[in-house]
Amino acid sequence: MRGYKAYALGLGILFTLFVVVEYYRPKPIDWRQTFSNKDKIPYGTYVLFELLPDLFKHEPVTSVRLPVVNQVEAQTDSAAQPVNYLFVNSSFRVDSLELEALLEFVQKGNNAFISARRFPRLLQKKLGFEVGYSAKQQQDSIELLFTHPQLPKQPPFRYAWEKASETIALDSANTKAIVLGKNSTGDTNYVQIPFGKGNFYLSSVPLAFTNYHVINPRQDKYAALALSHLPVQPVWWDEYQKQGAQGSTSVFRVLLSHEALAWAYYVTLASLLLFVLFESKRTQRIIPVLEKPRNTTLEFVQVIGSLYFNSRDHQSIAEKKIAYFLEYLRLHYHEQTNVLDEELQQKIAHKSGVKTEEVSQLFQQINFIRATDGLAEETLWQLNKQLERFYRQTSR
Repeated sequence: MRGYKAYALGLGILFTLFVVVEYYRPKPIDWRQTFSNKDKIPYGTYVLFELLPDLFKHEPVTSVRLPVVNQVEAQTDSAAQPVNYLFVNSSFRVDSLELEALLEFVQKGNNAFISARRFPRLLQKKLGFEVGYSAKQQQDSIELLFTHPQLPKQPPFRYAWEKASETIALDSANTKAIVLGKNSTGDTNYVQIPFGKGNFYLSSVPLAFTNYHVINPRQDKYAALALSHLPVQPVWWDEYQKQGAQGSTSVFRVLLSHEALAWAYYVTLASLLLFVLFESKRTQRIIPVLEKPRNTTLEFVQVIGSLYFNSRDHQSIAEKKIAYFLEYLRLHYHEQTNVLDEELQQKIAHKSGVKTEEVSQLFQQINFIRATDGLAEETLWQLNKQLERFYRQTSR
């Protein structure tokens, strides 16, 4: 018993140490590229979103959780103030209806700032640009710089950047487009494309606007300088493409946003799946094994025979055999057996096919037994042999 207690105590101490180490262990850094303004992880945009009121002085900054089509309906009034619509994400995803609404929105005098690695083909065709990969870049990091067509004599701003390989190639026919930024290999990564009364600002380096690089001392001014090209006016910050519509924070979204809850959710699902596979089969009681019905007639006859034999009541046995024999004659040959005369013997011999002498001897034996009181065992055996012989001959 003492050994068992020591083992349990040691196991409890190890478990406690494990819980303490897990609780105080530094939480691993989440390197997911969410680009969401609610995330303070390296590749969220919480810092930039909080700095927007300082970049656009005295102008409201609104987090948008509606599709483009629904959001731009607020600008249907021609007297409404122009707006800067900002999109920062790994990819810019809109369907044809949303794209038409966005183009009409910009055409009326609003501005759309889009920073993404991938752009819809239809948008590239409409604005006359393509997104490609920098074949000149070989190193893991590259410098980003701004170009100032209004102030060409000013030196460019340079910022070290990791793997900024996406580039924007403008159509040669797009003479109105203005290149606002390049990398050190000379590839374009930030352009301004006038469209109607407004402008599209396209950037192919969305990571430049995430927390990691906004607070980096060497790169903290890049996002502010990139957005400084936009006019100071109300700002819409899109979160629909990253968080979904307002009110869609379902329990599953909350569960999956926390690693511990997500693992608990997955373990629960796996347990339910195992239960369905192995334990959800219909359970029924065990069907008992039933033996085949046995013919107990022989046993019954043996018991009755033993009873009569042990009592030595040969007369009763003979009478029952005779009664059974006469019933047999009535059923098979349809003859009256009240009087066992010679006429009946002739009829039975003729119908059964048994010799007349044997039938006559059998009837004589029956009459003798009926007239006798206290039958001997040998007489009973002789009657039984005659009856069995008669049954065998009639059954052929």
